[in-house]
Amino acid sequence: MAFWIRLGPLPADLLDLGPHRGVRLLDRNGDLIYSSLAERGGRSQRIGDEDLTPAVADATLAAEDHRFFAHVGVDPQAILRASMANVRAGRVVEGGSTITQQTIDLVRNDPETLAAKLREAVYALRLEHRLSKREILALYLSLAPYGNGQTGLVSASRFYFGVAPRDLTVAQAAYLAGLPRAPSRFNPLRSPALAQQRQREVLVRMEKRGFIAAAVRLRAENEALAPGANRPAFLARHFVERVLALPTDPQEATLWTSLDLGLQKEIGGIIEAHRKRLTTHGASAIAVAVLDNRTGTWLAWEGSGDYFGPEGAMDGVITPRQPGSALKPFTYALAFERGLSPAQTIPDVPSTFPTGEEGILYKPQNYDGRFHGPLLARTALASSVNIPAIWTLAQMGVEPLLHRLRRAGFTTLNAAPDFYGYGLTMGNAEVPLRELVAAYAALARGGTWIEPSFLIDAPVRQRTRRVFDPLAAFLVSDILSDDRARELGFGRGSPLEFAGQRVAAKTGTSQNYHDNWAIGYTGDVTVGVWVGNFSRRALRNSSGITGAAPVFHNVMEAALRRHRSAMATQPFEPPQGLRRHELCAISGGAPTPYCPRRVREWLPASTSPAKCRWHSRGDGGGSVTNWPPEYEAWAKEEDRRDSSNRVATTGPDRSSIRASASRAASGFAITSPPNGATYWMDPTLRREFQAVRLTVRGGRGPVRWRVNGRDYEPEQFVQWPLAPGRHRFEARDIDGRTAVAEISVR
Repeated sequence: MAFWIRLGPLPADLLDLGPHRGVRLLDRNGDLIYSSLAERGGRSQRIGDEDLTPAVADATLAAEDHRFFAHVGVDPQAILRASMANVRAGRVVEGGSTITQQTIDLVRNDPETLAAKLREAVYALRLEHRLSKREILALYLSLAPYGNGQTGLVSASRFYFGVAPRDLTVAQAAYLAGLPRAPSRFNPLRSPALAQQRQREVLVRMEKRGFIAAAVRLRAENEALAPGANRPAFLARHFVERVLALPTDPQEATLWTSLDLGLQKEIGGIIEAHRKRLTTHGASAIAVAVLDNRTGTWLAWEGSGDYFGPEGAMDGVITPRQPGSALKPFTYALAFERGLSPAQTIPDVPSTFPTGEEGILYKPQNYDGRFHGPLLARTALASSVNIPAIWTLAQMGVEPLLHRLRRAGFTTLNAAPDFYGYGLTMGNAEVPLRELVAAYAALARGGTWIEPSFLIDAPVRQRTRRVFDPLAAFLVSDILSDDRARELGFGRGSPLEFAGQRVAAKTGTSQNYHDNWAIGYTGDVTVGVWVGNFSRRALRNSSGITGAAPVFHNVMEAALRRHRSAMATQPFEPPQGLRRHELCAISGGAPTPYCPRRVREWLPASTSPAKCRWHSRGDGGGSVTNWPPEYEAWAKEEDRRDSSNRVATTGPDRSSIRASASRAASGFAITSPPNGATYWMDPTLRREFQAVRLTVRGGRGPVRWRVNGRDYEPEQFVQWPLAPGRHRFEARDIDGRTAVAEISVR
C-alpha cells in the first residue's frame, strides 16, 4: 500500500498545463485594453529559476510551510498543530496543508470534500516523488493567487511593485508571500492595513525560523512600500469584466471591442475633476455609460469612479437603482402616441389621485413646492414638473406604460401595475443605468430600440424592435432639447444646455435623495451618469441637476468631440405631416389679439387649433384672463401672492389675472384637508415641500385654526406641513361657527 501511494500514477493531465493561453481585448481603434496570459483560466506566467531568490523562497516557506524541505508532501505535525488550534478557537483558524498539497489543489481545483482532501494528500506524495522541492515551490509560486486578478508571482510582483520577482526586497517578498492565504481579505488596494499586518506576521515568522536576522526584520518592517503605485494603467476594468463574461472561445482570442479608449481616459479625468465636489454632497460612487446610437455599441463604461476604492468593484452601470424623474419622458412619449399635443394645457394645481387602496388618495407635490397653473405639455416635460406627469399617466393608466417600459428593455420592472401606481412615472421602481441609456437611445433613433453590445462586430447579431412611433420620439427629443421650455424648472445656463449643439437631456432624483441621474442624447451618442452610494446612504443637498448634470455635461462634450457626425447640429428631424403653428402660450389655442404671449408649436399639418377663449378685451381696452373653473382657485391664490408684483418672470403671464371665482357655498366647512382623507408622504420630495393648504368655504372674517389641540393665529397658516400620524383640524370664523376635519398621513 505504501509503494502504491508513493509510486502510483498521477492523473494524465495533472502537470500538463499546456502552452499559455490568453485573451487580448482591443478598443475600436485597435489599441490594447487588456491582455491576459492564462493557465487553467487564471492570469499566470511560469516563474523561472532565476526568480526563485532566497528572499522569495524564505518568505513563502515562512508564510505557508516552514517544514517544506523536511516532509514528503504531507506534514503530520502541521495537521496536528492546525487541528489543536482550530479546536481551541472553536473555528477554522489554521490549515495543515503543505505547499505541495496546495499546489495540487491549485491545479485540480476540486470541491472541499473529505474524499477530495484524501486524493490531494495521495497526489502530493506522488508529486514529491516526481519533482524536486525547488520545482514544486516554483510551480506553486506560478499558480498562487495574489488578488486583483493576479495569479502567479511574476504578474503579482510587477502589478504591485513594478519589478520582477528576482528584484523583490525582503519587505516586498514578505508582503506578497502573505497574500495567497486570503487574497480578498488582505487586498493591498482595498485593505492596506490588513495587508501590512499580514506582512509583519510573515517577517516575524521568517526571523523565528532563522531565515533572517532581527536587524533585517526591523529594516523590512520600516521599509516604505506603495503596492500598486507602479501598476500599469488598467482602464475600463468593469467593461473588461463584462466582456470576459461573454460566451466566447476559451482558447487564445483577440476581441475587438466597441470601447473608445481615448474617451474612457477622458471620462476618468472628468470624474477626478468633479470628485471633491461630489464628496461634499456625500457621494462616493459615480457610474458613466456612453452608447453609440448608430450601432448600439458601448463607447465608454465606468462602473464606480474608483475600482480600487472601498466599494469600487461594484458596477453602477448594471446595478438597479431608482431613476426618479428620468422615467417621465416615456410617459409623455406614450401620451403623444395617444393624441396628446405638446401644446395641450395640463393642470398643475393641487390635485389628488386614487390609489390601489380604497379610500387612499395620492396628493403629489412639485419639487419647488409651488403650483404653476396651466402648463403646456412641452413646458411640463422639459421642466420636469411632477403633477402634470402624474395627471398624464392617470389619463392612460399605469399598465400601458409598464408594458411599454418592458418593451423598451427594462428587465427589472417585474411587479404588477398596482405595485408601482402613479409613482411609476416618478421613478419609484429600480432600473440599471445601462437599460436607461439604451431606452433613451431608442428615442434618439426615432423610437427603435437596439440591444447594446460590447463588440465592434455585434450589429449583425443585435436584436432590434420598435418601441415608440417616430412622431412621439421626435416630440420628446424636441422638447428635451428645448432650453427655453426647460427654463421654468432649471433656469437658463444650467449644465443641460450646450452651446451650438442640441442635446436632449433629463435629470432624475430618487426617493430620499439616495441617487441622482443625468441622461441625454444627440443623434450620435447617448450619455448616462449616476451619482450616489452603493450603501444607499442619502446624499446631501444634491439632485440630478446639481450632482450628476455637471459630470454629464463634460462627458457629453467629450463624446461629441470624438463622435460628432456631420448632422450633429440638427439631430432631431421632424417626421412628415408636422408643421409649426402659432399658439397662445397660456391656453394652447389659436391666438387672438388679446393673448399676452405666443409660442410656435409642432402640430399635425392638417390641424386647425381652436381659437383661444381664455383672453378677451377688458373694460379699459386691455387684455384680461378668464380662467376655466379648474384654475380659478389657483388663480386667486396667485393673484394674492403676486399682488405686490403682478408681472411674473417665468411661467404663464399673470400681469392681467382676473379670476372668475364662483361664490362660496353658504355652509361653513373645511374644504382642505377633506374630512377622512388619507395623505401619503412623497418620498421623492423634501419634507419642507410637502404640505396641505388649509381652506374653508363659507364663514365670515379671518379664520382661526386649531390643529391637534394647538391654537394658531390666522396669518400663521397658509399651508400645514405634512407629518405622519392622525391629525384633527378645527376652524372657527368670527361668528363662532366651527368646522372639523380629521385626516391620516402615512
